Amino acid sequence: MKTEKLGQEPAFPVESKEYGNVGINEIGMSKRFYAACAAMQGLLANTNLTAYNDPEWIIKWAYSYADELLKREGEL
Repeated sequence: MKTEKLGQEPAFPVESKEYGNVGINEIGMSKRFYAACAAMQGLLANTNLTAYNDPEWIIKWAYSYADELLKREGEL
């Protein structure tokens, strides 16, 4: 998978006919955003990270973990 397209496909694809022929890429969130949300949830749940209560730091690390997960998606 090309890096510039990493995780841009829909996380929960549906057939476009189910939504009035809207393209599936226009429906819902990307895989990258979904993975980053899950990573952010874990980071925020970790009470040891309260010293890093900076939203920019949390967002940066959440996307970093999401990108690594998506790079390895087909390996396991």
